[in-house]
Amino acid sequence: MEELTAWDVEQLERLANGNQNAGRVVVTKSGLVGRTYNRDPLVNGKQPVYTDSGKLLCNPATLILRGFVD
Repeated sequence: MEELTAWDVEQLERLANGNQNAGRVVVTKSGLVGRTYNRDPLVNGKQPVYTDSGKLLCNPATLILRGFVD
């Protein structure tokens, strides 16, 4: 059996502890690409979205999912 590498150990720790930076890549209704974090709660029913322009609060129903970040 092969020895675990540092990368293997890092991935196992992420699985065991959860990743604080996990989230989704989304597109807003105005066309901005941003990301969300799973750790962020909704604010007055709006999802915090982080873009190059700054932090936005968006209606979750209007966001288009483009990918996942773990």
